Amino acid sequence: MAKEVLPEQLMNSVLGKLYDVLTNGDDVVPKSDDNYLAWLSVGMPYPKDELEFLSTGLTGVIRQPENSNGEKPVEKTPEEINQLLAQDVSRKYMQAENLARLCDMIPDTSGVTGDVTMNVWNPENTLSQAYNHILKFSQVANFEPDEKTKAKIARLRGLLQEKKIKKNIVTEEEEEVLQETPLVKLYNEKMQQYMSAALEYNTHRVNALSGKDPAAIHFWAMNAGILRNKVMAAKNDWITNGYKEEYDQIAAFIAQVEGRSMLTLKQQYIDDMEKARLTGLSSGSDFYYTSLLPGGFAESDSGWTEFTFRSSDYQSNYKFDSKKGGGGGGLSLGFFNVGGKGSYEKTKSTRKIDASQFRLSFKICQAPISRSWCNFNFLTSKYWRFDQNNGEFKDNMVSDGQVPPSGMIPAYTTTAIFVKDLNLYFGKQHAEITSEMTKASGGGFVSWGPFHAGGKYESNSQERDMSSSSDSQGIKIQGMQLIGFKCHMLPKSPDAKPDVKEWV
Repeated sequence: MAKEVLPEQLMNSVLGKLYDVLTNGDDVVPKSDDNYLAWLSVGMPYPKDELEFLSTGLTGVIRQPENSNGEKPVEKTPEEINQLLAQDVSRKYMQAENLARLCDMIPDTSGVTGDVTMNVWNPENTLSQAYNHILKFSQVANFEPDEKTKAKIARLRGLLQEKKIKKNIVTEEEEEVLQETPLVKLYNEKMQQYMSAALEYNTHRVNALSGKDPAAIHFWAMNAGILRNKVMAAKNDWITNGYKEEYDQIAAFIAQVEGRSMLTLKQQYIDDMEKARLTGLSSGSDFYYTSLLPGGFAESDSGWTEFTFRSSDYQSNYKFDSKKGGGGGGLSLGFFNVGGKGSYEKTKSTRKIDASQFRLSFKICQAPISRSWCNFNFLTSKYWRFDQNNGEFKDNMVSDGQVPPSGMIPAYTTTAIFVKDLNLYFGKQHAEITSEMTKASGGGFVSWGPFHAGGKYESNSQERDMSSSSDSQGIKIQGMQLIGFKCHMLPKSPDAKPDVKEWV
């Protein structure tokens, strides 16, 4: 039986299911109360080659062109080789800068109330700027640790971060930079694999709980144990081969001794930030190296989970705007007509969609964000405060700890959410709705909810195109796109201990 609904009603249901898959939990995959989702107002096309630097580093690579006639490629002179290497290094530095600036934004928390864990990613400040000001204008408790403790801290920090010498292509001088050690890389890679297994488990659990799709219920009844074991195996692999317990013990020890060594640690945090600072080639401004883990996630299907939405899901009444506390922070669920330079015009399509014939599917991946230059343990420590002699900063709050929180850094992004191979099908109305979406794009592109549905995307710094094709089987939007972030809300900070006698 036909169920005619407006586009925003249908997308509201799609995001309601996606919300449950990404955030709800049970005994196998526990729910985190201090995390929430922040959607991009418009999905951002992200070609996988723009993340090449994550797996190959910032070193230049020369790619020999393939010759169809089997002839050997012409040998290049040393000058030509150096020029090609410089071009490739420049390209990778620009990739690194683009990702760093994207992950440097502080997500909006104004719509996070009650147990609402959705919001629009609407950045107004940068994490690096706020963190730099906190380090610069803070005071720490003056407890000097003994030499044995200092040596242990240095050794443990050496297990998490290592120094590398790299050549600055701008100044041609060698610089010392800080990178994650193999231990940290393995920790994050195994964590990502665990998150992927947990996402698959949640997807099938949510499908079964809806009670509308017999196949989903049968699948869960027969395979829940297998999926549960897969999650536990991934967690055990994280513990056994990903140094989970060792990493957590190191972090716990450093947090434990912060009250006795804050002066030393603060100086180390300042040094860490300075070593991660790079200069953009085109912008000329500084940025702080940031990565996604594992580095090669965009180059394969490993770590990606299939997400589907059908008529039975709509009948299950998934609604993210009915969560306790209000709506989703202003996310437009209707179709967008998007112009140049990231500007857009919201359009309300009056054409209803038959939800009984609608299908949507895509692959989804959660990629943890790694910032070696930012230590969030410092922000939550009770052994620091803002300099009370500085009138501009003495009364500032990093986070007031309220719901929703406010302050310099009320929340930060922890995980980037990517989707790829998006497919849409509208049943008997497919041709008409496809035609309307194409007309609405007006030479730009059309977006529905947080999903980019094909066309040319322009921002202030770059232009990206996401190709799409349509046939009797649906609209296929090829390629990868970033649709949002998982975010972590900070507790009250600073929240200094009142019994500290000396601050420096």
